[in-house]
Amino acid sequence: MLPKDNADRVVFDEERVKYWLSTGAQPTDRVLRFLAEAGLAERKVRSNPNKAKPGKKAEERVAEKKQKAEAAAAAAAEASAEASE
Repeated sequence: MLPKDNADRVVFDEERVKYWLSTGAQPTDRVLRFLAEAGLAERKVRSNPNKAKPGKKAEERVAEKKQKAEAAAAAAAEASAEASE
């Protein structure tokens, strides 16, 4: 596989691309990225801030881990208080 900065990594026939776009073809997002880099199409910038948020299960795991850490810290504090008596 060629490096990303190599011009021969993705090769397409510009005339055929222009023809298909003129007849109403809708490129996928990935293809649209390639066409935009080549200057053949315009890709609108999209933003999905919710995609980066952790899912429900991940949030549950974090909460469970935090609860266990707090319980361990409380047990350690109790044990050290008993030892100092």
